Amino acid sequence: MATHLETLRSQVTLSTDEIIQLRQELEITRRDALTDGLTGVANRKCFDDTLKKAATEAKETLSPLSLILADLDHFKSFNDTHGHQIGDQVLKVVGRTLIQNIKGQDTAARYGGEEFAVILPNTSVANAAVVAENIRKAISSSRLRKKGSDAELGPITVSMGVGSYVHGEALTELIERTDKALYDAKKLGRNRVIKAG
Repeated sequence: MATHLETLRSQVTLSTDEIIQLRQELEITRRDALTDGLTGVANRKCFDDTLKKAATEAKETLSPLSLILADLDHFKSFNDTHGHQIGDQVLKVVGRTLIQNIKGQDTAARYGGEEFAVILPNTSVANAAVVAENIRKAISSSRLRKKGSDAELGPITVSMGVGSYVHGEALTELIERTDKALYDAKKLGRNRVIKAG
């Protein structure tokens, strides 16, 4: 009887360890499914889900919610001149810079191609504009050098739009308003932050 009981205990311990390992693997798989593989920031699906949740919470708590949309300036010509591998390095630098310049509750995401987004819960549009300006400065001060030489590849700049969620509006309206501010920044000479009106 004691031997049988010990065998059962061993099986339970083994099963518990397997369950813990499966949970860890599932968490890694879930995280990978929501992360952009190149830049390390959230992917578009995660962005969409997070923005919905943040808007629901902002509406329920009557707290502010802001959004930053960013687009790398002249990225296509940079890519064409220096190649896609260097272009990928630029995208990685931007991803790291976004992560380094936001706080824990914020979400940096790759919106598509060379476009990025930052969701800022509990943040006014004025404070979001300060975050965007800090990110813009950090990116424009980055200097990429060609491997094996000291030759600089040129500055990286980004244009950014900042918008604030109006409680109850469709999220497409927030995105459109913020996107318009981004394109206003491009029209006004690029490498700048514009708040949505």
